[in-house]
Amino acid sequence: QQLQLQRELEDTGLEFDDVSDLPMHEVISTSLSLYGTIFVVCFVLFLFGRWKYPQGYLILRNKDEHTGLSQNIFGPLSWIYHVFQVDDEEILQDCGMDAIVFLRTLRFGMRIAAISVLQGVYLFPVYAASGGDLDQLESVTLANIPQGGAGLLAATVACYIVYTFALYLLYKELMWYTEHRHLLLKQPRVENYTVHVKFIPTEWQSNQALVEYFTSIFGYDAIFEAQIAYQIPILEKAVADRDVLCGTEDKIGKLEHALNVYQVKGVRPKHPKMIVSDVTLSGEENRNGKKKCGCKCRPPTEMVDSIDEYTAELENLNETITSTIHNIETKTSNNGEESFRGDLEAAIERSQRDNGITQNHEKEEEETIDVAFTDQTNDSLAVEETNSQTNEVGDESANNSSRTNKSDELVAESSNKLDKLTSSGSRHMRSFTAFASGATNKLVSGVDSGANMIGSGATLVGGLLTAKPDGEPRSAGFVTFTTLKAKTSALQMLHHPTPFCLDVETAPSPSQVVWGNVGMLNKVQQVGRLVASALTIILCLFWTVIVSFVTGLGEVEKLTELMPFLEDWLVAAPWLSMFLNQIKPLLLVMLVSYLPKILTQFSEREGHIAESSLQTSVFFKLSVFLIIQMFFVQMLSGSILSELENFIKQPMQIITLLAEALPKQAQSFMQYVIVQTALNLGLELFRPVEIIKAWIRGLVGPNLTPEERSKPWFSFLPLTFIPEFEYCDRMGTLILYYMILFCYSVMSPFTSVILFCAFFLFSLGYRHQLFYLYKRTDSGGEFFPAFLSLVVACIIISEITMAGVLALKGGVVASPLLFPLIVGTFLFKLYLNQQHILITKNLPSTMAVEQDLNHPMRSQLEQGAYRQPALQERYLVPSNMPRDINDVGTSSQAFLTPRHSEVEILEGYN
Repeated sequence: QQLQLQRELEDTGLEFDDVSDLPMHEVISTSLSLYGTIFVVCFVLFLFGRWKYPQGYLILRNKDEHTGLSQNIFGPLSWIYHVFQVDDEEILQDCGMDAIVFLRTLRFGMRIAAISVLQGVYLFPVYAASGGDLDQLESVTLANIPQGGAGLLAATVACYIVYTFALYLLYKELMWYTEHRHLLLKQPRVENYTVHVKFIPTEWQSNQALVEYFTSIFGYDAIFEAQIAYQIPILEKAVADRDVLCGTEDKIGKLEHALNVYQVKGVRPKHPKMIVSDVTLSGEENRNGKKKCGCKCRPPTEMVDSIDEYTAELENLNETITSTIHNIETKTSNNGEESFRGDLEAAIERSQRDNGITQNHEKEEEETIDVAFTDQTNDSLAVEETNSQTNEVGDESANNSSRTNKSDELVAESSNKLDKLTSSGSRHMRSFTAFASGATNKLVSGVDSGANMIGSGATLVGGLLTAKPDGEPRSAGFVTFTTLKAKTSALQMLHHPTPFCLDVETAPSPSQVVWGNVGMLNKVQQVGRLVASALTIILCLFWTVIVSFVTGLGEVEKLTELMPFLEDWLVAAPWLSMFLNQIKPLLLVMLVSYLPKILTQFSEREGHIAESSLQTSVFFKLSVFLIIQMFFVQMLSGSILSELENFIKQPMQIITLLAEALPKQAQSFMQYVIVQTALNLGLELFRPVEIIKAWIRGLVGPNLTPEERSKPWFSFLPLTFIPEFEYCDRMGTLILYYMILFCYSVMSPFTSVILFCAFFLFSLGYRHQLFYLYKRTDSGGEFFPAFLSLVVACIIISEITMAGVLALKGGVVASPLLFPLIVGTFLFKLYLNQQHILITKNLPSTMAVEQDLNHPMRSQLEQGAYRQPALQERYLVPSNMPRDINDVGTSSQAFLTPRHSEVEILEGYN
C-alpha cells in the first residue's frame, strides 16, 4: 500500500519522503502563514476592542489603581510608537520594579538577536559559498559547510562576538539592577525595616522576648515592635466563615447578596435549612443514617429568611472572633509579663543615664514595686473584662436554648467562681480558664437540642471551647526596626550557636506573606524541599516519554498509520502535508502551558513564606526543565531520529551525519517560537478566554449592583477585573528563547531573525498590558539574580555545544579556539557570584546609615503590619449593610446594636 501511495505521489511530482521531511523554507513559510494569520486576526480584534470597548482593554484607566501611564491611551495605532518612548524611570515609578526588570530582559534578548542578525551579513554568504549541496534556507546554515571547511573559522569569530556582547550587556543590566534595587530598599516601606525570624527557641517565642533580645543588641530606640506568629486554626476557620457571609474584595458574600436582593427587588430571599429532630435516634440508626423502614432518607428542611439567618450567624461569629482575639491577647500578654517588665526597667535606666540622673537603691525598689502593682492591677482588669465577656457568651447561649433550669444554675455557678478568681489576680488566670472551659462544656452538653437552631456560629463557639485553645506560639515571627542600619545588621549577624536556630532573613511585604508556612519546622521544610526536587526529577524523566508520544502524533507518517484515510487525502491534496506538520509544535506549546501549574504544586511543599520566593522557585524549575526537555532532548533525539536510517546504512559516517543534523534542528525550534509567540501573545492581547468567562458571568452570575458586577463569581471574572501579571511564568517560558538564540544564532543565523521579531512583539504587547491592564505587584525584581544565573548557564552550554559541533565538522582549529571563550565565561560567572549577586540582596550599611540620618522612619511605621490577618479584624459587617434598620426589617435590630463597643469604630457607624 505504501508503494502504491508512493507511485501515485510520483505521478503528482511529489515523493513520499517529502511528505514527512519537507524542506526548511516550506515548513517555516507554512508556519508563518498559518500562525501569523492567527496573530494578525487577534491583533486586529484587539485594536478594535481597545478603540470601541476600552473598559475591557484599558482597565486601569478608570480604576482607583490608575497611574500616569494608564491615563495616556494615545491613538488607535499611535500607541505602538509611544509605548517604546516611555522612560524606564517612569515605568519603575508607575508599574514597579518587577515590570521594568521584565521589560529590560526582553530588551536584552532583542539586542542579542539584533547583533546576531547583523552577523548574518557575513555568515550568510560564507555558509552559502562553502561548497555544500544544500539549498534554500538550509544552505545558509552551518550544516552546509563541508568537513574541515575554512568557513568554520567564521563561526568561531561569530561566537566570540555574540557571547562577549551578551556578557557585556548582562553586566550592565546587573549594575542597573543593583543601583535601583538599593534605591528600592531605601524607600519608607515597612518591609524594608522588617526581618523574618524563624526557628525561634521555645523560651523566646513571645513578642516581648524577641523585643528584649534585639534590644540587648541594638538598643531600645532601634526596635519598633515584634509580632510572633500563633497557631490559630479555629479562629482562622471562624474568620473564613465570616468572610463567606460578608464577602471580600474578590468574593461576594451570602449576606451581602441577600441584602442586595432585598434592596433592589424588594423581596426578602429565603433558603432551605435542615431541621434537627428532637427525637434522638438509636445508636445503630444514628450510625447508619436510616429509619426503621430501611430506606435512606434525607433530613427534613424548612425555608428560612436568609437575611435573618445569615445575620444571626454573622453576629455569633463576630462575638466568637472578638472574644477569641481578646483571650489570645490576654494570654500572650501574661506570658511575656516578666520579659516586658525587664524591658521597661531597661528603658527607664537608659533614659535616666542619658539625662545624667542618678538614683539610690531604695528609690529603684519603690519604682519596681510601683511597676509590679500596676501590672497586678492591669491583670485584674483583664480578668474582669474576660469574666464579663464569658458571662455574655453564656447568656447568649442560654437565651437561644430552651432556657432550662439546669443551664441557669450552671451559669450562676460559673459566675460565682469567676468572681472569686478575679480577686486572686493574674496568678490564678490559668485556673480560671480551665474552670470556665469545663463549666461551659457542661452547659453546652446540658442544653436542649433546640439550641442547634442558632446556626453555625453557636456550633463554632462550642468547638472553640472544647477543642485545644488557639494562641500557641509558632517558632517564627517578624521584628520591625526603626532604622535601616539595625535591620541590615540583624540580617548579617549569626544569632545562635545551634544550626538552624534563630535564623534571620528579609521579610516580604505583609500582603505577600504565606502565613500557612510561617513557623514551619526546619525538618519539615528540608523534607519538603527534598520531595519537591524528587518530584521534579521524576516528572522530567517521565516527561520525555510524554513528549515523545504526543509529538509522535504530530508526524505525518504516524498520523497516516493511525488514520489510514489520510493517505487518500494526501494524494488528492499534497499541500495538506504542510499543515499536518504544524501539529507537532502546537502540541508542544499545549504541553508546556501545563508545566507552571504542576511545578507550582511541587514548589509549595518547600515552605516559602513569600509569594515572590515561591514564584522564583517555580521560575528556576521551569527554566531548567524546559532547557533539558525542550532543548537537549528535542535537539539530540530529533537529530538522531532524523538520521537513524543513514546511521544504520553508513555507521562510519555517524559523526558527519550528526554534525549536519544538529544545525538542521533549527527548523523545529523556529516552528516552536513562531507558534508560542503567535498563540500566546495573540490570546494575551485579544483576551478571548476572559471575554467568554465574563459573558458567562454576566448571564448567570449575581449582577444586582455595580459592586456585585465588579467581583468574581467562582472562576468567572468580569472583564473589568484587574488581573495580576505572572512574571515568573512568562520568564520561565522565555528562557528557552534565550537558549535557542545563543545556540542557533551562529549555526542558523535565520533563527535570529525569527527571535528578534518574537522579542519585539513581546516587548510591544507586554508594555501595553503592564501600562493599561495589570495590577502593580512588586517584589523588587527578586527573580533577576536567578535570570542572570540561568542566562550565563545558557551561554556556557551554547559555547560547549558550538565547540562540539565544530569538532564534529572537522574544525581542528576552529573548535579549540573556543576554549578560551568557555574558560572566560566560567570565570565571569565565578566573579559575579563572589560579591555582585550578594550585594543585591541587602542594603549596604553605608547607605543605610545615610538614609537613617536624613529620613527618620519611626513616625511613619504602621503598628501591627505583620499581625496575622485573622487577628486584625474583630468585628465586620457587609459593606452594603444599611444604617437604618427599617431597610432590612426589625429582625436585624439585634445585630445592628451589638453589645460589644467595637462596632462603634467601624466606618459609617457612630
